[in-house]
Amino acid sequence: MIRTCLISLFTLLAVASTSTAKTWTINFGVGGNTYSPASLSVNVGDVIEWTGNFDFHPLQSTTVPSGAATFQKLSGGVATFSYTVTVAGSYSYQCNNHVQFGMTGSFTAASGAGVETPAETMLTMDPIYPNPANMEAMVHFALEQPAHVRLLVYDATGKLTLKAADQEMESGFHMLTIDTKQLASGSYQYVLQAGDAVLRREMIVVK
Repeated sequence: MIRTCLISLFTLLAVASTSTAKTWTINFGVGGNTYSPASLSVNVGDVIEWTGNFDFHPLQSTTVPSGAATFQKLSGGVATFSYTVTVAGSYSYQCNNHVQFGMTGSFTAASGAGVETPAETMLTMDPIYPNPANMEAMVHFALEQPAHVRLLVYDATGKLTLKAADQEMESGFHMLTIDTKQLASGSYQYVLQAGDAVLRREMIVVK
């Protein structure tokens, strides 16, 4: 009874028609102050990975679409930084140390219209509870058909901080738990991916 009430509360529907998620790699600082490639066309649900030395080339987004998370990685030496695209639109970024030398980049994300895709996945998700959260938060959602489900949590900079689920799930009602004890106080975005559908919402953690 309680779970049924929670699932029926403020149900939000999203049907995405994007291609299978893809990972794009951007290398930088190899042979000059450049990003390679400097521009990309991607789809919502894709992952962008920057690889290079972030101490010499601190990365920061300069423009993102409304509703998208900003991103930055200002240190950490030679490493890889990942950002999952959850909103269609144009994104731009720069190296804070070498922007005057034209070390900038961009990518444009499409919702996937007109792209050959797998079968649509119908996905509904209720607001996370509780929000703000202290110890844990519950995500209630429903699948119309079986799908591979991922629940990811990103901080305010767009850095992946927690992978709460990555598994095959049957159709029907489900609940996943985000262990917020692992997270510092602040604002986060949680992204639920089920097949070709992507839903993004915000949550607050208070300690």
